[in-house]
Amino acid sequence: MMSMGLLTACVAPGPAPMPLAASGPVAISQDGLGYLVDLQPTMAGAQIIVAADQGAMAMDQGLIAKRAAGALCESRGSRLDGRALGRFVAGSWVFDGGCV
Repeated sequence: MMSMGLLTACVAPGPAPMPLAASGPVAISQDGLGYLVDLQPTMAGAQIIVAADQGAMAMDQGLIAKRAAGALCESRGSRLDGRALGRFVAGSWVFDGGCV
């Protein structure tokens, strides 16, 4: 019994992983254009990747991508994490952070 108590005391607290059922790609429409929004768990929390249905996104489409990510979160009864920072990677926008 004593060793079990010592074992559990060694576990460091951290962010809870996102349930896999809540992750995965979803088609989102914004202003008549289609996007594929993919929410995936990461070691640090979550990551949202936004890609255009047709062709690559451009570097100046970060706000559009963030709105599409927000629409995904709203469809799940939450909102995009306000701390989610975006970066442009290979024709897609990647946001570190998920829905809260």
